[in-house]
Amino acid sequence: MVVNSGERILLEKETPLMITRHLWAYRFARDYALGKTVLEIGCGEGYGSHYLAEAAQKITAIDYNQEVIKYAREKYAKDNLRFICLDVKDLNSLGDKFDMICCFQVIEHINDPDAFLAAIPALLNNDGIFICSTPNKLDMSPNSPDPVNKFHVKEYLIREFRELLGRHFNKIEMFGLKRSQRLNFFRRLKKIGIFNFFPDKINPVNKFYSRIDYSNFAVVRDNIDKTLDFIAVCGK
Repeated sequence: MVVNSGERILLEKETPLMITRHLWAYRFARDYALGKTVLEIGCGEGYGSHYLAEAAQKITAIDYNQEVIKYAREKYAKDNLRFICLDVKDLNSLGDKFDMICCFQVIEHINDPDAFLAAIPALLNNDGIFICSTPNKLDMSPNSPDPVNKFHVKEYLIREFRELLGRHFNKIEMFGLKRSQRLNFFRRLKKIGIFNFFPDKINPVNKFYSRIDYSNFAVVRDNIDKTLDFIAVCGK
């Protein structure tokens, strides 16, 4: 079992809300990965890499933490999926090129994002793409100059994220993950707390949160600055 430090999503420890939000990036990337060779950077316990492996030709998944890599190898073994313990500073040691590289909810943890991004193009095939997601600072830490999450080095506004990527890629498509109206409605009910004294079996707020699925989020192209997460699809 991986220790739940709070740094990464663990399926056995997280709520349906957080799991679904995090898996949406993989759902978004699945069509891009179809039949492709893929590198996932910061794979954590490996559930997302395993999901993409159902579509991809081959996946290499890396994380700097030996414990989570050992766990991933045991839990998510698949013929076309390999897990490697590797720090992002050592990406060049992979010695391979990929059709697609993905990095979800990781770049906000990296001390030198420019050095990290500078290494990506050399790992991509000519028509390869880099898909990167990160939380919107306005949603994650709206009233704080510094990230509220102690594991985040820097959180980005949409302008900052686009500028960072633009220093390393010529083609950038931006998307945003937003909450559905239904999710926003139940978030307001939860904040108000009018059902707090209801038993769980008849508490509509608790019942809703226990059943959250993909339909409670959507990927959009408009008003990205107000979305929950940013998702960028980049090319050389």
